[in-house]
Amino acid sequence: MVRSLSFIHLFVILAVSYIGGAILFREIPISTMEKLITFFDPRVVYGHQVGFVRPVAMTVLFFVIAFILSNIKQARFAILFLGALKSVLFGLSSAFLLGSGMKILDYSIWWFPFQFVICFLFLAFCAILNPPFFLGRNRWKKQSTNALPVIIITSVFVLILEIVIFYILLK
Repeated sequence: MVRSLSFIHLFVILAVSYIGGAILFREIPISTMEKLITFFDPRVVYGHQVGFVRPVAMTVLFFVIAFILSNIKQARFAILFLGALKSVLFGLSSAFLLGSGMKILDYSIWWFPFQFVICFLFLAFCAILNPPFFLGRNRWKKQSTNALPVIIITSVFVLILEIVIFYILLK
């Protein structure tokens, strides 16, 4: 029961953050939004003109920042917030892509499924680094990080697959 609660918890964070990003799309001026989105994933604004290094670097940066925050006891509360922030950026970028007239087939093949999986894997990574309150981790035991390599390897595989689909199949 507790394991299923953690997946539900992560899906709720992902859904609420995604919807929050889509609503935020209506409130931010286009020029500001383009700058923000371009910082995190320039492919959303500029398409195939951008190389793959920046999106990969930003994804790796999110994982590294979450790992660094997990080693600082006073900053551990911000780990899930960072996961929610990535999901908000996913919703904001999705609304921008759909609002700018991207083909729905490209969106449904490339952007949505891969970003959804990457965001969920990142939220799972964050939840392992700082488990939710209802998991009842014993304070005397060290938390288990056995799943971290699996999540990282899966994230790398999904990221490589996304790059291949975007730069080879959709070009």
